[in-house]
Amino acid sequence: WQRVDWRMSQNRSRAFGNARLINGVMEESKQNMALRLMKNTDGIAQLTDDELSTIELKDIKKVFTKGLNKKAKFPIDEALLQDALTQLHDLIGLNSVKKEVEEMAKLARYYREIGKDVRKAFSLHTVFKGNPGTGKTTIARLIVQIYKGLGILERGHLIEVDRKDLVAAYTGQTAIKTNKIIDEAMGGGLFIDEAYSLTHSNDPYGKEAVETLLKKMEDKRGEFMVIVAGYPKEMDQFLETNPGLLSRFDKQFIFEDYNTPQLFEIAEVLIEAEDLKLDDAAKIHLIKYIDKLVKSKHKYFGNARTIRKIVAQTIQKQHLRMAQLTPDKRTDKVINTITFDDVSDFNLLEKAVKDGIGFRR
Repeated sequence: WQRVDWRMSQNRSRAFGNARLINGVMEESKQNMALRLMKNTDGIAQLTDDELSTIELKDIKKVFTKGLNKKAKFPIDEALLQDALTQLHDLIGLNSVKKEVEEMAKLARYYREIGKDVRKAFSLHTVFKGNPGTGKTTIARLIVQIYKGLGILERGHLIEVDRKDLVAAYTGQTAIKTNKIIDEAMGGGLFIDEAYSLTHSNDPYGKEAVETLLKKMEDKRGEFMVIVAGYPKEMDQFLETNPGLLSRFDKQFIFEDYNTPQLFEIAEVLIEAEDLKLDDAAKIHLIKYIDKLVKSKHKYFGNARTIRKIVAQTIQKQHLRMAQLTPDKRTDKVINTITFDDVSDFNLLEKAVKDGIGFRR
């Protein structure tokens, strides 16, 4: 118990669960005890009352220890690996996350070269903390490709789910539904968005999904990767709801919000992908509008997601303006240019920014 207490103390945060966490330790320890008794005896009738009510040290230690698996045996795919790393490098912002991913890739390659078991060296399972639109899903897709390229994951695909994909409406059905999703993720990754929704309000169905997931993460360690993602505060609370989560997710990435220059660069990339460009007046106005959004942002600010909406509406406005011109006036330059008229409806007034993304009605 001293070891358990030390580990929880080292990992605790402001959301540390105190008695709730201890209850979780005991619940999982009891499950481990039951599994041990069923495995080592011929039946419940053969057990004494003491055996049925005694939790042993091994049952508690299993809550916090990781299983051992075979070494990765898949060949390195250099072309896939370099392509994924190039895509990672080309992403706008995310400097700290990119550095961590690149370091993980270097370590994994090194361990393979010296014959060290990569799956024992560090856990594949990872926590992504960040606000919407900060690149969590994009990074998840690249990470599984990188691990595929390194020969750690067999397939390198990503199954993206949220609560409704894992939880059923009836008792006993959630485990079946969750196991089916996990089976689909084998050889690749399982990305669970807003994972904290599984543990809100002591939901028994969500709890069943988490327990099913934890068991498969242990039993199939190294065979697939689980990434849980969501808002930072809520993800801290999620990890404290079950001691098994703390022990299995020992890697965390922090996704910072984008700043104004980064968001404008994202907008330009999206616009250029449509063979369009901003004239000077449109560029100045759009930068000011994005800066206003950043300075007045709230918890649910969508970052790149908001920029995609702005760009989509801008392009639609430009297309409508083109539709109103006669064919002889649609020169290549005119067709490929976004002007102030196409972005002027993004209002720079404070009230418009607070009410939405800024179009006047």
